[in-house]
Amino acid sequence: MYKRLLPLLALLSLGACVDDEIHISDCKPLGDIHPVCGMQSPEDIAALPDGRHLLLANFGGMDDGSGSLSLFDTRTEQLTPLFPTAKGVVASDDANWGDADCGPPPQELFNPHGTHLKQLADGRWRYLVVNHGGREAVEMFEVLGQGGATTLAWRGCFNAAPETFMNDVVGLANGDVIYTRMFHNAGMLEKVLSFAGVDTGDLWRWNQDRGLRVLPGTEANLPNGLEISHDDRYVFANMYFTQELWKVDAQTGEVAATAAVPNADNSAWGSDGRLWVMTHRDSAANMLSCFRQQEVPCGAGFEIIAVDPDTLATESVFSHRGAPMGAATVAVPQGGRVYMGSFVGDRLISVPDFGSAR
Repeated sequence: MYKRLLPLLALLSLGACVDDEIHISDCKPLGDIHPVCGMQSPEDIAALPDGRHLLLANFGGMDDGSGSLSLFDTRTEQLTPLFPTAKGVVASDDANWGDADCGPPPQELFNPHGTHLKQLADGRWRYLVVNHGGREAVEMFEVLGQGGATTLAWRGCFNAAPETFMNDVVGLANGDVIYTRMFHNAGMLEKVLSFAGVDTGDLWRWNQDRGLRVLPGTEANLPNGLEISHDDRYVFANMYFTQELWKVDAQTGEVAATAAVPNADNSAWGSDGRLWVMTHRDSAANMLSCFRQQEVPCGAGFEIIAVDPDTLATESVFSHRGAPMGAATVAVPQGGRVYMGSFVGDRLISVPDFGSAR
């Protein structure tokens, strides 16, 4: 969502001051907060079922840059590139998960955003990736191997509906996919209307046989991150400028319940069984300053809100501002720690798992 919000943030930031400490120059731990530096911005994170490794979506930045997918070992802190492929060629012989007319992505333009890891009904693990690079599409990868030998095989894709800029995606065990349309055209007028409270997007569901359909009643202001309930019945949608989290029937689009969760980015299931929603808590001036310097770590404040999936009761479980990293976009538990990425900078951070003792 970041490049699309720059004009809005610029308007908000006129005359405002940027805090001196908002840009971070070192890579030192702070108390229990441990940084791992030297990587492209890990905007989204998925935990592999081995309890040790993470899949990272390394965001390409605000200026239509390119990105990648990588494997992170939480014990050794080793980073292994997964996609684009070293040979620059995408094998497509087994590409049968998406639409027949959707070919391999142009690797030199590949730019991942939201992702989702899900085990399909046949036991295979599918990794979905929103790709802005050269096209607006959901790429489908099969996770092969285990542990440090994990690889990704491209299995197909589908293009988003016309007039769509996506943000995040979730998959269902039956193979269906739901994504957020954050904007229709991301033009200046739409951005200004968004700031004024006008709805800019909605949720869409894709099925291999029936194609795309909008989920009626899901129109909101900047739909952002998604997560799916364990039984695939509900999708939890973060409506960023609507300032709410919605619990939506994944089949009908009916909004079953809402909770006040302002400026919510991505979500992930926590070790306490609740939904951990990452929210942004800083001034527009500070956020804009971070957007303008893609490779520089940002110290903008953030807060993790834990949401009960049944009642939507909320609780703040972690917050931070400043070094070694702010502007977090997601929080994922793995191996006794909670890992957080950001849309800018060169690092992720981790803290002891605050949900495991609950």
